Amino acid sequence: MMRVIGFDLDDTLIPEALFVRSGIYFIADYLHVRHPILPYRRIITSMEVAVLSRQNHYGALEKLLKEYGVYEIVDMKETVAAFRNHPPDPAIYHAAPSVIQVLAGLRQDPEIKTVLITDGRSLTQRNKIMTAGLLRFFDEADIYISEETGHDKTSPDTFLHVMEKYAGACEYHYVGDNPAKDFIHPSRLGWITHQIHRFPLMIHQGMPR
Repeated sequence: MMRVIGFDLDDTLIPEALFVRSGIYFIADYLHVRHPILPYRRIITSMEVAVLSRQNHYGALEKLLKEYGVYEIVDMKETVAAFRNHPPDPAIYHAAPSVIQVLAGLRQDPEIKTVLITDGRSLTQRNKIMTAGLLRFFDEADIYISEETGHDKTSPDTFLHVMEKYAGACEYHYVGDNPAKDFIHPSRLGWITHQIHRFPLMIHQGMPR
């Protein structure tokens, strides 16, 4: 009998901290090229210290821009968009070998269907998926990104859609990290839920599940 196994992306398959780190390096180059007065390494250090201190890294960047007298000429809205939309550096942003091994094994099992259900912006999430090479583990039609579907995980709609699509499955599983929203609807719908609780600097902390 077929089983459906759904995965979240951020802090489940790949630590979101890796995307943030890649974005920091991208923005350091982005701003240094446009404003050479800004030291490349100082941008990185300021933003990384903020992340490690669980402070706003954009706030740290704004403070640095003011220190170097360029705050008024840097478009922060454009800078934030560049951060969010940057193609991650594969040397930084990638899945652990153990994750790849698990996904590859599931993909090869004819009685298992893997789906990806993630909240976020389409371009941001697509860039992550492409960089990490995750398309080989999920059919395109089984990748659900909230900006594309119009439904995030505070709604049951995507989970219901998967159940309707694979109505013959004997089990539905969902693997996520955020107890505040990842498991509420799948649990109510009878899915078996599993919480990942292992990445440092995870965005969402909660009790293991």
